[in-house]
Amino acid sequence: MEPKVSVIIPIYGVEKYIERCVRSLFGQTMTDGVEFIFVNDCTRDRSIEVLTAIISEYPQLESQVKIINHLRNRGLAAARQTGFDNSRGEYILHLDSDDYFEPDMLEAMYQAAITHNSDVVVADFFMSDKKGEEYCECFLSDNKEILLKGIIAIWNTGYKSVFAYVWNKLTKRSIYTKHNINSIEGINVGEDLIVTIQTLYYADVITKVNRAFVHYNKQNLSSYTHHNSAANTRQRLRAIETVADFLSLKTSVYDQVLDERRFRKYIVGIVNCDRAELQELLSVYSQFDYEKFKHLVAPHWKLPVKFALQGKIGRFIFLRNLIFFIRKIYRTIYGR
Repeated sequence: MEPKVSVIIPIYGVEKYIERCVRSLFGQTMTDGVEFIFVNDCTRDRSIEVLTAIISEYPQLESQVKIINHLRNRGLAAARQTGFDNSRGEYILHLDSDDYFEPDMLEAMYQAAITHNSDVVVADFFMSDKKGEEYCECFLSDNKEILLKGIIAIWNTGYKSVFAYVWNKLTKRSIYTKHNINSIEGINVGEDLIVTIQTLYYADVITKVNRAFVHYNKQNLSSYTHHNSAANTRQRLRAIETVADFLSLKTSVYDQVLDERRFRKYIVGIVNCDRAELQELLSVYSQFDYEKFKHLVAPHWKLPVKFALQGKIGRFIFLRNLIFFIRKIYRTIYGR
């Protein structure tokens, strides 16, 4: 009998968090019919030792657990794809190994899927950082265009979002297989956007569970998404281009929000990367029109960003450093 749900968990550099993650899985109110697939992406720390020790405490679940070892470090997207390729569940759920689930997540999400014959089930989540936890509500629209635009352009208050994350969505395996939806090796930042846009585009029945289950850990400084380097910016832009290539074959209604997303991710990159990376980004991506997109730039960044796009690097760096200095003082005084 095939499993009801496959939970896929990539592992790399999470020794500090893996125990909490695994116990949140093995302590679920629904474990019958669930397979747990851990993909070791050649982690260099004790994550796998911790994992195997915890598995030994749950002998009743050992037959439902797989550990797959990559021969070399291949990145988050490849680890997720390896997990999927080795899974058998009717539904797929992802979990990053520095995050964790509420105890009844699998039961509640799967029950919703069965009740409504859902292609995708969406839930709210908790955003966890050093200040505490914030409840993040997802908004599900019956209009597919509004739904997808809300994911692409989450900064736009005109759109409400279910977000691009894969770990708050239980998705029917057949959606992936029928439409050949895969994680793309080498795109480890922004990779959720690629998968989520495609699965939701093809989903006929999308159901919302009005509870938060996933605790999304924003305190892991070593995670892929924590850094805004030139390399990560390139990956984010590749992810956007992949989505644009997919959607452009269907319709042109997403072109504007995709252009805006490109610009915003690009600006985040040049604002945060070092001087050598800045020169690289500016030379590789020179097509952005400041006047067209300046409404997307925060007021205090308008002049420095304009300087950067004009190639006035010295002026940009001076203003950037000044803004960072003022922000540091503000946060020291007000604790923000």
